[in-house]
Amino acid sequence: MSQQDLDLVDLNSFMLRDASTRLTSCAQCAVTEFNDWSIRHPYIVAGALLCIIGTPELILTPLRLARYICFSPFRLILWPFKLLTRFILYIFGFRREGVAKGSYAARYQSRRYGGYVPPQSTFSKFQAETHGATDDHDEDGDEIKSMFAAPVSFIASIGLLFVLGREWGWWY
Repeated sequence: MSQQDLDLVDLNSFMLRDASTRLTSCAQCAVTEFNDWSIRHPYIVAGALLCIIGTPELILTPLRLARYICFSPFRLILWPFKLLTRFILYIFGFRREGVAKGSYAARYQSRRYGGYVPPQSTFSKFQAETHGATDDHDEDGDEIKSMFAAPVSFIASIGLLFVLGREWGWWY
């Protein structure tokens, strides 16, 4: 390894440290500006926080959209493999309506399981894959609540107490 290679490594680590320092500085500036704005307009911030407490999807929906957009290239790369998997399951006899009569899957099910298929078996996972059971709805068709809804509401409640407590003189 030459001296020039060592200098390039040092330069890259310096640039990385500089970029992380700038990012931290920008985040600090944004938080400070928001804090100053919340001091000048506490009731507007309290109203917004109340809306977030009541409907945490206001915060979670844009985050889900950002996740979907960021992971779109990976979805496009994996899409052919998902289609290939569904095609192979179709060949074996897994259909949207259930297992096809007289298929390899039907013979396997009758020999191996009889009338009962265990819930966590590979066979049941294949059935769920062909039925499209990976969507975000429960048995009644209602949308499943996000596991992040309660923590978002809790954090917004703490923020509401902080903003109103500061306004009403509970602390300075």
